[in-house]
Amino acid sequence: MAFNSIHFFEFWILLYLLFLLFNEINLKFRNAILLIGSLFFFWKLSGFGVFLLLAVSFIDFVLAKRIHQTQNDNLKSKLLTISILLNVSIILFFNHFADWFDFYNPSSFFHVPKFIQFASVSFYAFRSLGYVFDVYYENIETPERNIVNYWNYASFFPIILSGPIGNADTFLTRINTPKIQIPTSYISKGLFLITLGVVKKFILGNYISINFVDRVFESYTFFTPLELSLASVGQTFSLYLDFSGYTDIAVGLSMLLGFEIIENFNFPFLSQNITEYWKRWHISLSKWFNQNLYFPLSYQLRSLQKLGTLISVFIVFAVSGFWHGTAVHFWFWGILHAAALMWDVISSNWRITWRKITPKFIYKPLSILLTFTFLTISGIYFKAESITHGNEMVFRIFSSHDFNLFPQWFNLYPWVAVSLLLVIIVQFGFSKIYNNVYAFVGKTHWILPLILFLIILFIAYQFHLMGSLPFSYLQF
Repeated sequence: MAFNSIHFFEFWILLYLLFLLFNEINLKFRNAILLIGSLFFFWKLSGFGVFLLLAVSFIDFVLAKRIHQTQNDNLKSKLLTISILLNVSIILFFNHFADWFDFYNPSSFFHVPKFIQFASVSFYAFRSLGYVFDVYYENIETPERNIVNYWNYASFFPIILSGPIGNADTFLTRINTPKIQIPTSYISKGLFLITLGVVKKFILGNYISINFVDRVFESYTFFTPLELSLASVGQTFSLYLDFSGYTDIAVGLSMLLGFEIIENFNFPFLSQNITEYWKRWHISLSKWFNQNLYFPLSYQLRSLQKLGTLISVFIVFAVSGFWHGTAVHFWFWGILHAAALMWDVISSNWRITWRKITPKFIYKPLSILLTFTFLTISGIYFKAESITHGNEMVFRIFSSHDFNLFPQWFNLYPWVAVSLLLVIIVQFGFSKIYNNVYAFVGKTHWILPLILFLIILFIAYQFHLMGSLPFSYLQF
């Protein structure tokens, strides 16, 4: 039940009306309605996977309460270890072992029936484990006592598929409020974010990906170095549009329900280095890794000073690459980013010196360009089917280019070119006024963002009807 399906629209209208009704009447009924809605949404996506979600989150709920109750530090550590092993195990088994041993192939000896194939394990496992970490480190002083409220946190349907991972304390405080206040500014901002997400994901992102990027990556040997370069840039943008567009919709839906969720993207392609990039990209996941893996590791290795920092960075991003997928090219992508971050640590003093002696109008755009170039090249390995595939694309990109072919490419893919140009303009221009626009939207009557949303929805539908462009490439 995707966000762009008629079934989701029907589901949302019914759930929202019931939520608003019971929000005025009874806290327990309201929370029960929200939980039933979230579990139904997840059932439609994952079937019996909903029971795994309930079981794992219930165990973490009990473990967190026990951690809070005991004064025995050794027992606390053991209980935290149990939660870590539980959540990491289900990620490994249902995301990684399933691929390695081909569990989901009907002809496999280890075949797992379709009704127990689970979706989104990594995200809800991280959310639940993050809650246990928060209780352990006393970021949450008093753990949740109501399992229905905790299940609401673990299964909250707008963000269960791809985040943001969010903050447990903020959500649980909100869900325990007798009557959740939904100010008109939340409604206006929520509708604006949903509209922005539709533009990103279902208009620009889908169009660029379906009509150009996916074709090139699937049949890269048929395309020129110029087309491979443009497709690699397109892949960098389309991944951002898809992921940040989904996040905007998820955060917007959450705000309509009265929940303010952490932002997940902050114009990441304005970053001047990879360290800054990871403070702007998938912010909730970066924060999760920092709090629960990087800081504990670097503390344990503090005696090694800068070497300890480098080791911690490498481990975190090796794990991040592994978390994203089982294929070796995902690990390689993680290692590339680990190397880039390690370089940031090693070269920090040199870069400070260069920044002082280089005019800002040269240093800043050059840093942004170099960072984006790295993101584009590393993104090839993220998208490619294998490291070999990625290597061949990179080798061809850095071979000779015939820029005279660009007008011909533009004639074949004019709307792809316009979409890419629009993304660049918005990324580097809209960033300066976004906060002001967002604040202004919060002051407008919600009917205006609703009208804008309906207009954009109509445009998105027209893009959907256009289908895909003919499959063309320049060298034939």
